[in-house]
Amino acid sequence: MFFLAYYVNVNINKAMKKINIKTIASKAGVSTATVSRVMHNYPGVKEETKKKVLKVASQFNYEINAVASSLRREKTNTLGIIVGNVLSQFYSTLAKAVEDVAIEEGYSLILCNGDDNPQKELKYLRILKANRVDGIILTPTGKNASYIDFLKKSGMQIVLVDRLVPGLENDAVLVDNEKGSYEAIKYLISRGYKRIAIINGFPDRTTGAERLEGYKRALTEANINIDPGLIKTGNFKKRSGINLATELVEADPRPEVIFVTNLDMALGAVLAIKNKGLHIPRDIGILSFDNPDWTQITDPPITTINQPVYSMGNTAAELIIKKINKPSNYRNEPPLIIRLGTHLVIRSSTS
Repeated sequence: MFFLAYYVNVNINKAMKKINIKTIASKAGVSTATVSRVMHNYPGVKEETKKKVLKVASQFNYEINAVASSLRREKTNTLGIIVGNVLSQFYSTLAKAVEDVAIEEGYSLILCNGDDNPQKELKYLRILKANRVDGIILTPTGKNASYIDFLKKSGMQIVLVDRLVPGLENDAVLVDNEKGSYEAIKYLISRGYKRIAIINGFPDRTTGAERLEGYKRALTEANINIDPGLIKTGNFKKRSGINLATELVEADPRPEVIFVTNLDMALGAVLAIKNKGLHIPRDIGILSFDNPDWTQITDPPITTINQPVYSMGNTAAELIIKKINKPSNYRNEPPLIIRLGTHLVIRSSTS
């Protein structure tokens, strides 16, 4: 069976070699450079010429061999993105924003679901390297600094999004997590809340650490004691939001309001409160970092900290493509850390 498959494959390859870019150029009456530009969808080719080339290519079932082409050009026009949870609206919006820029700039995108798992993240980093992507946009777990540094030293362009990696100097696009949390807790205090609980994510990741710091700073400035019993640590997923909110509402005394530091845990917290038959905000208030669509249609609508997720993805994609296209412009530059602002969206869940 192996020899048969090999024989068939060799003959198919021979047949394909007969129809090459020179054949298409000759039949279409254009240069090989024009055929290449049309097949790679580069701009600047007249529509009439493009149609003529594509018609001839279609007649001969001709397609550019992307792998061989990239080996010749040492460039694949492909980006990779590894997100924390592909089912989350935050990450799907982020990936969509990256894709929109990539397509506009003539790049393809490979989407990987790292699932906030360091082992899966490492696996996908290796897969993307093996597939010769030109750059990787990564929402990191923070646990693979040495391999990311190896990729950088081997020439791979990498931009981090949403989080930093401890000990690794790298370009990143973030939001001002600490300030967003600080302003949200100050608002809650101004509304008369004092027993303010927090359901936070991983404290060893930028988002968890900075959002917790903003929470603590606002309480300290207001001379409100920081109660360790009101600080719960989850994993940024819905199930931990359910479990930790249940612990908080069953406590005696329970908190007056819960600040949840991401949208998936916030959804879990809302479900837990509803399951206990409690009313928001009469029995307990809730505020979420992230402003997903569902927070506007719950009863009552949820007060949120809006972060510009789409802009984060756009900015990261634009930055990495600039560095891929003109790496010499950035060779001696320090890492670029871009922080985008947040704003508080006040709704009925904290009235």
